[in-house]
Amino acid sequence: MSDKRLFHFHRKRELRKIHRACRGECVGVGSSLRRDVRSAAIFLGVIGAMFALPSHSFAQKLTIVSSQDVQGVVRDLAPGEMTIVDSEGVAHSVKIQNKGESAVVLGGTRVRLPAKIRVTGSLPSDLIEQGMIVRAQVLSNRNGRIQGEVSQLQLIEEDGTKLDHQFETEPESGKDYQPCQLTGRIDGLNRNKVRLAIPDSDLSRKGWVSFKLANDAKLLIDEDRLDRVAGGDKVVRAKIVKMSTGESAVRDIEIELTSDRQQATNSFHDQLAQRFSSLSDEPMPPRELRSDHFLLYTDLSDRSAQILMAKLEVMYDLVSQYFRKAPRQPVICYVVRDLSQWADRGLAPLGVAKIAERAGVTLTRTQRSRGLVESVVYSCEDHDICQHEAVHAFCALTFGSAGPVWYAEGMAEMGQYWKPDQLAVDINPHVIRYLQEAKPKRMADIVAAGQITGDSWQAYAWRWALCHLLANNPNYAKRFKQLGLNLMSDRNDDSFDNAFGPVAPNISFEYDQFVQNFGNGYRVDLCVWDWNTSAKKLGSSGHAKAKVFACAGWQATRVWIKEGQSFDHVAEGSWGIGKGSEDLSADGNSDGEGQLIGVLLNDFKLSKPFVLGKKKTWVAPGEGQLYLRCRDGWTELADNSGELSVAIRKTPAEGKK
Repeated sequence: MSDKRLFHFHRKRELRKIHRACRGECVGVGSSLRRDVRSAAIFLGVIGAMFALPSHSFAQKLTIVSSQDVQGVVRDLAPGEMTIVDSEGVAHSVKIQNKGESAVVLGGTRVRLPAKIRVTGSLPSDLIEQGMIVRAQVLSNRNGRIQGEVSQLQLIEEDGTKLDHQFETEPESGKDYQPCQLTGRIDGLNRNKVRLAIPDSDLSRKGWVSFKLANDAKLLIDEDRLDRVAGGDKVVRAKIVKMSTGESAVRDIEIELTSDRQQATNSFHDQLAQRFSSLSDEPMPPRELRSDHFLLYTDLSDRSAQILMAKLEVMYDLVSQYFRKAPRQPVICYVVRDLSQWADRGLAPLGVAKIAERAGVTLTRTQRSRGLVESVVYSCEDHDICQHEAVHAFCALTFGSAGPVWYAEGMAEMGQYWKPDQLAVDINPHVIRYLQEAKPKRMADIVAAGQITGDSWQAYAWRWALCHLLANNPNYAKRFKQLGLNLMSDRNDDSFDNAFGPVAPNISFEYDQFVQNFGNGYRVDLCVWDWNTSAKKLGSSGHAKAKVFACAGWQATRVWIKEGQSFDHVAEGSWGIGKGSEDLSADGNSDGEGQLIGVLLNDFKLSKPFVLGKKKTWVAPGEGQLYLRCRDGWTELADNSGELSVAIRKTPAEGKK
């Protein structure tokens, strides 16, 4: 996958008429199994609901052992989890149930434990975004002319918010300015001038009013959800309870957003939802919608349909960047909310069946003699399913097919998870938990011939993991891309064994490490293994130097360690673990995070990691090439900074023997 992912939307242009002359056998590709993951989630949620007992007695074997109040900084945040670094530098890894989430996982069980959340902030006005609903206190006359500048806007949650204006006292004339509260949607931004959409009235005869912001104007945040929280934000207070499982959870927390951020809205979906907030959420009858690269037939609401089309266009852009090629015709998608509205619209029977199952399918037919391909997506209203299927259609229209099942489904799973400017893993937490807890699947079984599409969501998960690793790992990415192009273009002289046979043990090792350590936030490109740095034994007077970066995984040294030998090392420099964290030496903090640690690799087997720290004389616990890294969570490396210079030698007394 290209690292140069750009988030942009192409200019609108007229789509060419779709060539429907394709004839031949209809083949179903990529029946998405998101419904199975959803069913599993619902099942677990039902189990979790049984444990929703009073706070001090969740179940017989799940109780609160102790509680403590913590202040500090958010180091990182993932679905259901948060790491807080307190004022003494101690990291607290805690479970937290955000608003809108049904449970947290404690002791392997989903448990309802909603946290009381308050998130506040005073952000600079340049973080105001199109589509935000805000409240402003202004001086206005009865014609909607605003006097003076506005010094602050209060961000309002969208749910159930009524857009309106309220005067304290109605102005008597156009020259009479009275205090007025405006609640509206940001409809236009031009430097310090804001256009605010509110319902038509004498105040806003065009459906909007405009005003100027003061140079030091602020966007005020006061919410009860974590959606805007990011690493570096201040934890004003947090009540953390320790459970009998040994895990900790948040019951009550207040967080203050820092102004040092690039945007106020974090998730891509929320950005799009905000962008299209002026559109209706009411269901619509079936209709045709067009974008640059998609022809969408749908009964989704106007808002949901536009959000979906924006996601599809971004996905299209990312996939076309990766393959350096794109279809010559639009991708046709039928996305159906209510099948009863489509009875007389000639949908393919298999497409109807999959939609009824709350799933999706891509139907491709070809006429090879004429080089014609038609590929049509059928999907329920789930955006993820439609994106998955659209990757199949993209590949079929561009290359003639989507490749063998392992490749087609693995890449389609990647495609529906791809987001602009994001290299980190960001997938369904149920998939992560399955891959981490299931018995590891052999790479040879994942790429075996004779597989069928639509087999199970678990099989899709293993295919995703392999494709994500190979597409993002610099050791294999270039050859993997060429393999995919060959497989989709039906070049039968290439195969997984041909492409990676000589390095299959290396891939298998890296794959096992990936599945063992990954989670949302994990960066394959930062955790790549260095197979090119050769190692040798140090002589009695020999020494070696290595640079070790805080933001990377295990990093090779040129030192081969023999069991029982004694070594000295000195590590100079400093590094930080997390945005805004203090500089640490190789000794790390009081909790052991940020320590310099080592591991030995020998014949694709790893020793247990061992602590080295800043300066030490130590005896080798085994034999192998020495690898070093900063001790930090594998999903938390991306925001680390700094590097150490490490000098290693054999202990002189050992060398004289």
